[in-house]
Amino acid sequence: MHARLHLPTRGKCLIYDLAPFGIPEIPYFAGQNQPFTTGHVPLHTHLERVEITHFLKGERVYRVGGVDYRLRGNDIFLTWPHEAHSSGFYLHDRGVRFWMQAVIPRPGKRFLGFDADRSRTLLSAIWAMPRRHFQADPAMRDLFAEMLVICRSGPADLSAIRLSALMCQWFLLLVESAGRTSGNEITPDIAKALGVMDEDAEKPPTIADLARAACLSESRFKGKFCQQLGMPPGEYMLRKRIERATVLLRRGRMGVTEIALALGFSSPQHFSSTFKKFFCQSPHAWQKSRRGLPEDPDAADPGGKLIPWIDDEGMHGYLFGG
Repeated sequence: MHARLHLPTRGKCLIYDLAPFGIPEIPYFAGQNQPFTTGHVPLHTHLERVEITHFLKGERVYRVGGVDYRLRGNDIFLTWPHEAHSSGFYLHDRGVRFWMQAVIPRPGKRFLGFDADRSRTLLSAIWAMPRRHFQADPAMRDLFAEMLVICRSGPADLSAIRLSALMCQWFLLLVESAGRTSGNEITPDIAKALGVMDEDAEKPPTIADLARAACLSESRFKGKFCQQLGMPPGEYMLRKRIERATVLLRRGRMGVTEIALALGFSSPQHFSSTFKKFFCQSPHAWQKSRRGLPEDPDAADPGGKLIPWIDDEGMHGYLFGG
């Protein structure tokens, strides 16, 4: 069953507090279709809350403890309470995601309306999950979408009971997915194609070139690439070129025309219009907005003062100040 959920355009979030539905453990429950790229997500933390992101489409990087985790289609990523995280040196790329912040007690407390014994079993399994980054069970997407549809309708009639049942099912699948062998590794044939993409940014390879490198037919290559990377190969190559462009713009040693030619765009106008699709601003405007910002987005002292961080998504967490 596929829930009829239409996320708002232009990057607006659907955000709900599930306390009115009798689930106070989930104060932040959200979905977003972000059609543009934003800047680095700064180093921050969530007090007393676990944050669970289900990334559905596109590509995004999160950094925890100096380790970068690259999320692609149908990936789950989790951070624990008080755990400092950011997007590292990477931009917050466009894509579709569901995510929540949950106050998950230690075993022995009640959770999702269960009695203490059943709560203990589920909570013990949640805290014992062996990894923070893994592929989700395919059913988790539809469950989350269905819960968002219920949230939009409000806590009327039996909707609160239904939401609680769906939430329990979602957490059970979360635990089961974390315990499986990770399925988000890149196979050797697709890895060869990725290597070809990285060889020469000035001459982007064709799909035929990449398929030959992977020893696959073009149709099989495109299908397998999209399955493992969460996007078509053409979009992946374009994202990498734009990501490289932001590095060159930030350094300030090359002009826009030089960068456009160096990265294989047909003209500076083509480069500027493509860049604007990702950032909603021109390369010149983006470069100007980055002046004075630190090269290292994690330059803040994790041991510093916590400053409440309020952004377009509401109270998202706490930044580390001086």
